[in-house]
Amino acid sequence: MKIAVITCYFDPDYVRSRTLRAALKTMPDVNMVVLKNTHKGMLRYPEMLWKILRLRFQEKPDVYLLTFRGQEILQWVLWVAGKKPVVFDEFIIPILSATNEKHAKTFTKRVHRLLAKMSVPLYRHWLRRSRFILADTQAHAELSARTSDMNLRKYVALPVGADETLFKPATSERGNVFEVFYYGNMLPHQGLDTMLEAIDTLKDHEDIRFHVVGGKKGMQARVQNAIKNGSRIDYETWLPFTALPAAMHKASLCLGGHFGDSQQAHHTVPGKVYQMLACQAPVVVGASIATEEFFKDKQNSLVIPQGDSQAIVKSILWAKENPKELASIAEKGRKLYEKEFSTEAIARRLRPMIDALS
Repeated sequence: MKIAVITCYFDPDYVRSRTLRAALKTMPDVNMVVLKNTHKGMLRYPEMLWKILRLRFQEKPDVYLLTFRGQEILQWVLWVAGKKPVVFDEFIIPILSATNEKHAKTFTKRVHRLLAKMSVPLYRHWLRRSRFILADTQAHAELSARTSDMNLRKYVALPVGADETLFKPATSERGNVFEVFYYGNMLPHQGLDTMLEAIDTLKDHEDIRFHVVGGKKGMQARVQNAIKNGSRIDYETWLPFTALPAAMHKASLCLGGHFGDSQQAHHTVPGKVYQMLACQAPVVVGASIATEEFFKDKQNSLVIPQGDSQAIVKSILWAKENPKELASIAEKGRKLYEKEFSTEAIARRLRPMIDALS
């Protein structure tokens, strides 16, 4: 069976796309054709529209798989595919943004929200035409099915996983300083303010340092302000993706999240959590309906309530005082990754869908 894996995103090798390709590559009965954009800006859309049309006649795929973030070109892929099945990796639920009043604080955002809300019936039509819809957790699949009024049987829950050529256990010992590592875009559901409150609480602990990476201007200013107030943060606005494993290996403890206590935070597992587990790094995970099935406190991770800075503080202090237990947690976290979130595990979850499409 020939499957065209299509990506149209500013990062055409985004981790979700990488792990889906890696899983399909392990299947001997799948002939995978990868189609992705080279332009990173708006030009990627006309580029991909032409490539997809040419693909239909040159490669004649049996199945079209549109990866994140494909919402903008889903209609085009459905049209080009015709009677061929389309698998859509929804990953985020745009209907939630379209109907959420919190996204309408400015006039421009109100206009965008109104236009998005008007397009909801059309988007639902596109979802109905898709043969299968991929989600990153079962909780997220159920939320999307309710929000979009879809049959849950259309959904396949697949963990994001990690790029296993990069994220793997360290071959050297961790550093002597107790370092806590966090990276991300500092979006609201990630809980930056909650983390900064925890870091501020621990600023008198000279033997604990924080390595924080990421964030746009507004978030950067808040981190810099925390540093001025005495928080022990080594801050970098950006690290190359290939440098992340070394940062995780160096850290004594990683903050995975989510900590934002929002709807999205309670239905997804952060991609960084999979990466940290793959690196056999001990990780703090925010409790949610998405994490409760796999993550067990003080067994394969440290699980804490979301939106609770004191819970972060307590988990860090416990980790520092219990290094042997923490090492055991890291080992079990790695085993959890291998069993449930690895490329092999993703391929296993994909198999019934592939069989149904054959």
